[in-house]
Amino acid sequence: MRRLMCLSVFTCALLALGCHGKYIRPVSATPIARTDERLQRGSYLVNQVMLCPACHTSRANGNILVEPERADAYLGGGNIYVDKGLGRLWIPNLTPDPDTGLGRWTDDEIMRAIRDGVSTDGHFLIPLMPFFSFQYLSDEDARSIVAYLRSIPPYRQPKAREENKLGFMQKMLFKVVGVQMHAPVADVAAPPRTDKAADKLAYGHYLARIGACTECHSLTAKGPLPESDPLYLAGSEQVFEDPALGQTYPRNLTPDPETGLGNYAAAAIKQALRTGRRLDGRRMAPPMSVLIPHISGLTDDDLDALVGYLKSVPLARHKIPDRNLVPALRQQLGD
Repeated sequence: MRRLMCLSVFTCALLALGCHGKYIRPVSATPIARTDERLQRGSYLVNQVMLCPACHTSRANGNILVEPERADAYLGGGNIYVDKGLGRLWIPNLTPDPDTGLGRWTDDEIMRAIRDGVSTDGHFLIPLMPFFSFQYLSDEDARSIVAYLRSIPPYRQPKAREENKLGFMQKMLFKVVGVQMHAPVADVAAPPRTDKAADKLAYGHYLARIGACTECHSLTAKGPLPESDPLYLAGSEQVFEDPALGQTYPRNLTPDPETGLGNYAAAAIKQALRTGRRLDGRRMAPPMSVLIPHISGLTDDDLDALVGYLKSVPLARHKIPDRNLVPALRQQLGD
């Protein structure tokens, strides 16, 4: 059976090679202008909305779940993330260092990697990088991010880059077939930002998308669920696990009163995102606690829009397993 499965995947891979290029658009050499507005917007998107430092800022031993970000290695990469479904993955350097970062990339190559998941040499990125969500990033916001990344101090990552370690099936599916890929992104407009209720809801939807909420809270063994699925944002039974952490599961964010957020006011949800305390009063554990220092910096208007959108999605009754933390972390969190 295993041999037949491998042969089937290999055959599909050969067929896929003929259409491999449909996921790769040509890039422009024209640089993106760095305006004050773009630098300010790019900083906000990178640090608060899209949570880039949570993965890409170096940790002392490379563990993004349990170690703090190093202030001296902002966006310098060098971390390792181990996932049972994906493999052992290297987190790259996003600074302008020419040897270990993005210094030799063109602006449009960076923009393509963020939204399309295609690297400078044309290989497909592993979907730990949430380009499934970032495909919704508007053209102007994407330009702002690139302008900001170009402006930060270069950091030369001292660790030698490790090759991603994937299983045979993962290599075939991700690197050859491209099951994680989508059509190249172009001409994406940001939703209007006005005081109209419909516009606020649309902008909250936009923030939830580019903030990659679905990457955890709609996660399945086959990847994030589409928005049309009844369990969209209804939490995940895919475990986050680490010897220094234990086990945690992304919670149900739909308005279901029994298993989701239905019994909580918008102000309480907003306060939880500001403080890192769950709605039951307990402190959040990783990975959410790793994201809170960034999410907490969202503006009041953006938090209101985001929470308003979460309140609007179809409710789903989906009970998620509670966390099972190691004793040291339970003590630290006062659990």
